Amino acid sequence: MIATIAYLLAVVLCASRGVLEYLIGKDAAYLIQVGGIVGLLVWYISPTAIAAYFREEGRLSFGLLVGMVFSVGLSVVATLAVTDQLGLAYLFVFIFTLFIYFYTISNYQKRFVRPRVAYVGLVLFALIEAGVALAQQQNVFPLDLPGSTYGFDNLRAPALTGSYLHYPLFVAIAASLCGVDYLVRKNVLSGLACAVLSFAIFSALSRSGMLIILGTFGLAFLQGPIQFITRNAKLIIVTVFATMALMIFGVAISSQNDSVVNVGTERMMGATDLESDGNDGRTEAWEKAKSLAVPANLITGTYFGLVTNSAPDPVKQEFGIVESSVLQQILNIGLMGAIFYFGVLISVTKLASKESRISLCIWAALFQTSFYQSIEVIPFVFILMTLPVFDYVDGPRRDSA
Repeated sequence: MIATIAYLLAVVLCASRGVLEYLIGKDAAYLIQVGGIVGLLVWYISPTAIAAYFREEGRLSFGLLVGMVFSVGLSVVATLAVTDQLGLAYLFVFIFTLFIYFYTISNYQKRFVRPRVAYVGLVLFALIEAGVALAQQQNVFPLDLPGSTYGFDNLRAPALTGSYLHYPLFVAIAASLCGVDYLVRKNVLSGLACAVLSFAIFSALSRSGMLIILGTFGLAFLQGPIQFITRNAKLIIVTVFATMALMIFGVAISSQNDSVVNVGTERMMGATDLESDGNDGRTEAWEKAKSLAVPANLITGTYFGLVTNSAPDPVKQEFGIVESSVLQQILNIGLMGAIFYFGVLISVTKLASKESRISLCIWAALFQTSFYQSIEVIPFVFILMTLPVFDYVDGPRRDSA
């Protein structure tokens, strides 16, 4: 039970940096957040369990891991040679990702986290997160937490994460996890939690969050369309009517004000329009990525730590950001490095049983990264890489190496 409490405390640190930032500043809050997560979880990383996994089940995963590490090293050298600059903060993101990956493998082998207790804890905190964000949107939360964006009458509130971009990713993955729990167990409370968290994502105007949730259910449908329809007929009917009512209501009040329903509906309806507000800047960033790419990027990255939100402002002004995790990795660690990197992330699906359907959440979150720059967001990386700890189907493993 102590291991489960430690994990949940890490979840709280993962998604509450905004409170620390409000009290002690951004840099100190970042160090406490990451240092706290590492300090809480490092005791549960088992070298013997990791070695056993790579030796018995994860040989391909180990090859991808070695390829990624080699690509990162090669890209560091190439970036220094080409640009005489380097973003060390970006190297830290890789190290943190690998740390969480090793933690999840250790749990897969030893099952020290109690999945149902951890699931309830995550959902409760995600609901608190959503509640705080909704309160900030209405200007009724007592603290003015940092991280909101311009415009939209403060609808894009940061909640506890300290960033309006980080909050929707964390809550969307929690919502998708609730969704698959409902699909597998028909747990009404999970269904209600999914609905509440999904509305919070909608009200935050987050297309990336919407894509994660819709992607999860879309993949569940594609796995077995007929079975999905017959087993979830009530859910489908309620969802269709709720969506239609929301869109009609949003259109009806479109000329009156910039309410959550109005703006959220417009952004949802314009999600596939490349010329719509938000997407126009994204396509420009994609064109920027194409202009930066050089033949060497097929083998190695030449902008390691330079094309990223974690870079200093002068560097971002020089190289820009590309609004796509895939394009970002190609520029930072090369095409081969990007293949190895996403291969490692995909291999996380091997740590969850098919019966739990948690892999749907992982695939949906990774699909979202093709269009949005989220792989360097600590809450996103942490929750994505630890989703297998919620797998309750197989229970404790006999091999506790």
